[in-house]
Amino acid sequence: MWLASAITMASGLVNLYSVITPTLPQRAALLGKIFSIEVVHFSRFLTLLIGFALVTSSVNLYKRKKRAYQAVLLLAAASIIFHLAKGLDYEEAAMSLALAAILLPARKEFSVLSSTPDLRSGLLRLAIAVGVAFAYGVAGFWFLDPREFGINFTIGDSIRRTLHFLTLTGDPQIVPLTRYAHWFLRSLNTITGVALAYAVIAVFRPVVYRYRTLPHERRHAEALVKKYGRTATDFFKYWPDKSFYFTPSGECFLAYRVGGGYALVLGDPVGPESEIEAAIRGFGEFCRQNDWGVAFHHVPAEFLPLYRKAGYRRLKVGDEAIVDLPSFRMEGRQLRKIQSKVNQFEKQGIRLVRYAPPLGEECLAQAAEVSESWLQIPGRRERTFTLGSFDPGYLRATPLYAALDANGAMLAFVNEIPSYYPGEATLDLMRHGKDAPPGIMDYLFVKVFLAKKAEGAQRFNMGMAPMSGFQETEESTIEERAVHYFAQRLHFLFSYQGLRFYKAKFATRWEPQYLVYRQVLQLPRIANALSEVSEIRD
Repeated sequence: MWLASAITMASGLVNLYSVITPTLPQRAALLGKIFSIEVVHFSRFLTLLIGFALVTSSVNLYKRKKRAYQAVLLLAAASIIFHLAKGLDYEEAAMSLALAAILLPARKEFSVLSSTPDLRSGLLRLAIAVGVAFAYGVAGFWFLDPREFGINFTIGDSIRRTLHFLTLTGDPQIVPLTRYAHWFLRSLNTITGVALAYAVIAVFRPVVYRYRTLPHERRHAEALVKKYGRTATDFFKYWPDKSFYFTPSGECFLAYRVGGGYALVLGDPVGPESEIEAAIRGFGEFCRQNDWGVAFHHVPAEFLPLYRKAGYRRLKVGDEAIVDLPSFRMEGRQLRKIQSKVNQFEKQGIRLVRYAPPLGEECLAQAAEVSESWLQIPGRRERTFTLGSFDPGYLRATPLYAALDANGAMLAFVNEIPSYYPGEATLDLMRHGKDAPPGIMDYLFVKVFLAKKAEGAQRFNMGMAPMSGFQETEESTIEERAVHYFAQRLHFLFSYQGLRFYKAKFATRWEPQYLVYRQVLQLPRIANALSEVSEIRD
């Protein structure tokens, strides 16, 4: 790929250089007997545009893009013809022929489809386009014979004059004195216009996708979640940070993000059970065509046999803590201690308040203060992908349960989100101020459990305790045991174990969650990709 990309770029630069330099006199005389001057000039312009296209295509060729491969082959073939037509430049034509000869045997290597438009890629293309046009102008002025404009251009002059043309301001001191000088200025204006058009398309294509195509896909994904949703994490599958893969019927989709060369899918596909296996296999092929690895994160046990049939392995990554609400009582030694604390708080005037959406500005302001205070606690930071982050627009639209002190100041809060598991209630953000009294989250959970129980909910999902080990009756693979063992020895699980112990005070049962992947050796890269897609960077 390096060789193919480098030769493609070099071939494009040779095209650009060849149109700057005049045709050798002997060849020009012979050419005049074969073609008219109009054909020669037309061939020079096309060689110029092909050179620009080869340089800009070289990046996508390195990424093994199928369309780039097809385009470069076509451009190389056209270059051979136009190099000969513009000046009998058989040396340059031979290089284009060599490029085609190198690419043809490697056609099976170029299988990557066009990826989802993104602004970073668009800005890179903008930089390449402007860079090519700038280099062409500077080289043209510098290499031109002084008689063309009556000026002996230095490198500084060439840079300054080129910038005038790229910014479309022109330069009144540049007066062409020969036919070739006239042609060069037209060619500079042409490549400037082409570069600007290419840059506009490159930059605005992801913008159009983000504000037109993606919202339409997101609304469709949300409708499918409401129709076919099965879990608490389904709520996050139509969030703005996700991209979507739909099956041909449009009735099943996967929500994913790409990081570190891997497409990370959140949970299972959403749709009718009859399409789940096809969605898993179809997405695997989609990722292969985009040269991505693939993994499914936070997957419940229900469809594991389908993943296994499709050639995937599993790795247990944690357990969701489930509270059976009909049987929830403040009994037992641990819960009696919590009840004592609850009574103590209530005597101090602390109370639970439920704020219905849309939340008011005062409520949001107090919640923001609590969240900022919580983030100052060591180890606390915003994350995304499998959960939400503090965003006033998001929080405003969800019910919020808050613990207020006797003066009405907010000490802690949780916000409720929809779960698509029948009869289940769940929360997302769970935050308390760093100076809040110890036990305030116990108080908040107990009060919320009792409130949801009174509303008729059957179970409460407290979220996942990551890497929390294995239950006695649970079968585990060698890889799972090894990963958990080394994680524990490397002290990755100190806070995770604490989270497991905390949730165990309330949990009635634990439901395992898995990472589904292809090969064991991929796990370090998948871990890096998960970190990349879940971290919020300023």
